[in-house]
This record gives sequence, C-alpha cells and structure tokens, in this order.
Amino acid sequence: MAMQRKVLAIYHDLDSITMRMLTAIAEDPQFDVTIACTDEYLSKVKSPLKSAIIPPIRSKFTWKAIKALRGLVKELRPDVIYSPSTSGLSCALMASLGTKAKNVGYRGTQAKVRRSDPTYYLGLLNPRVAHIVCGAPDIHEYLKGFLPERKLSHVVKPFDLSWVDEAMANPLPCPFPESDALKLIYIGISKGRPHKGMATLVDAMLRLPEGTATLTVIGDADAEEMDRAPKSVKFIPTRGDAIRFLPSHELFILPSTRDASPRVVREAQACGVPCLVSDIPGPRTLIAPGETGQLFPAADSQALAEAIARLASDRDKLSRLASATRPYIARNFRFDSYVTFYKRLFS
Repeated sequence: MAMQRKVLAIYHDLDSITMRMLTAIAEDPQFDVTIACTDEYLSKVKSPLKSAIIPPIRSKFTWKAIKALRGLVKELRPDVIYSPSTSGLSCALMASLGTKAKNVGYRGTQAKVRRSDPTYYLGLLNPRVAHIVCGAPDIHEYLKGFLPERKLSHVVKPFDLSWVDEAMANPLPCPFPESDALKLIYIGISKGRPHKGMATLVDAMLRLPEGTATLTVIGDADAEEMDRAPKSVKFIPTRGDAIRFLPSHELFILPSTRDASPRVVREAQACGVPCLVSDIPGPRTLIAPGETGQLFPAADSQALAEAIARLASDRDKLSRLASATRPYIARNFRFDSYVTFYKRLFS
C-alpha cells in the first residue's frame, strides 16, 4: 500500500466546492486530511473532516495565526499544506519554516502580479512554494512569466448538476409580469466594483426598444446605476438564495471587464439558462460559444444590446442554447475529475 499522505488545508473563508473536494479525498485511505480553520467557520459548516481551530487570518502576516499553525505543523507533520488564499499561503510558509511540508497555493484571480511589491515574495513568488494551482488556463499562462512551469498547473472548478436541485424544484419567480419580453438575469455584487460591468449592462438596457427585454439584478449595486436604469430593470439586494431566481429567467448576462472563474456562470447553465458573457480571460472558458451561450466584446454596451435583441427575436435559437447547457456542464465540469486532479497533486 502506498504511503499515506498527510494534508493540512488552511481555511479562512467559505468555499463549498473546495470543502467537498477535501472531504472526498479524506475518504481515500491513502490520505489523512485536516482543516485548520476558525471556530466561526466550523459553526457555519458541518464538516466531517478532522479540524483544528486557529485565529482568523486577516493579512499575509497574522502573527497569532502563524503561531497556531506552527504548533499544528509540528504536531501533525503534514506532507502538504494547501492554502486556497494568498494570505493563508503566506502565513503557512512562515509557519512551516524548517519543516519538510510542501506548500501548495491557489490563484483564482486575473489581478496583475507586481515584482516590485515585496509582499508577493511572502506568498506567490516565495521560492519555497512547491506548486500553484491556477483557476483558469489564462491565469496559468500569465503566471508562467513569474514561476517555473513545473510549479504550475490549472484546473477549472467543477459543478455537479445535483447542486441546483433545490433551485430547480423551488424556483423564485421573475419579478416582472408575464410578457413577451426576454427575461434576463444578473447575479453578483457590483457595488463599488466597476470591473463587474454594471454600467455597461445598464447602458445596454437603455439602448433596447421598450418591450424587448427585462433584467433582474440580484446583488448590491451602486446608487448611480440604479437611478439611471430604465423601468425594465429591477434591483434586488444580495441574498443567499439568489440561485433560485435562475430557472425562471431565459438568459444570464455576465458583463465583467475583469473576472476569474465565476461560479454563477456554471450555476446558470446547470439550471438550463444560456449565458451571454464578456469575451475576457476566465469567463469565456466557462461556456461553449454558439452552443450554450454567446460572447460579446467587453465594455461594449451597443454590442451587448444587439446580442440581446437578436436572441429576443430568435427564440428557436435561444431554446437550442438552453437545451445544451445542462449536458455541457455534466460533460465538462465533472467533480470526480477535480478530485482526481488534487489527489495526484497531493501525492
């Protein structure tokens, strides 16, 4: 039997997919998995994994957390320390100094890396980092300019169709009265985040002839965009069950100018909703253009309005796109493949 690998995963926020992945790995007798997390996290999530309480990690140098992690590393003697966050990786690197533990990090953002910023050498660019998992092919390609290729790999987070069973069985209704207008939806917090593209989306709605489409926005938005939006747009504050609005709508819009690998694009397709997505690194890899959705030039409200109008006038095409979404998710975002990837990495 192969030697058992001890994995210590450092958690400081909620990520259900990573938790599911670690739980699946822990079921394999070849792995011994422990999560280091806050008491608050454990109170929110019922995890079957072995756990150890550490103080919250609030920065790349959180001394109390580093001290607690140092004790854990000495006690558990892990082969691998997995830190999905930048600050967690930095603290883990300091806590594991002088040990044989291999530190693995995760990069899921398109944000630029600056060699001139010394804080990057606490984590991502630290020579003691054994490996970085990239959340999208574009991130992988970009980081090749900073790290040896042998230290990099990429895997897109999975999505299981069963994760939207509740939304499909108990959908929330579209807030607009029944009409022939195309029912659009956006889910995400755009307040204070101009790169999310809400200005472009509102501009596009202003360009559309009346009655072409309605737009439901779930998530906090800037007052400026809410004030200038037409009557065909309704804003609903951020809520935990936002996914339940997806099945009652016909087209999901992602207008970001910069994004990583937004889960909501997978959620929409899993709910049978095609997606109209900005042609930017990350999101464009989550759909099959022409099969489960379409791309449009980022920040181009005219192009977005034209794409919406075309789909509103061609319901047969929209129906074909919708029918392909769930099979596409089932085929390309398999959870078992994701677990296998991490098992190989940790081994």
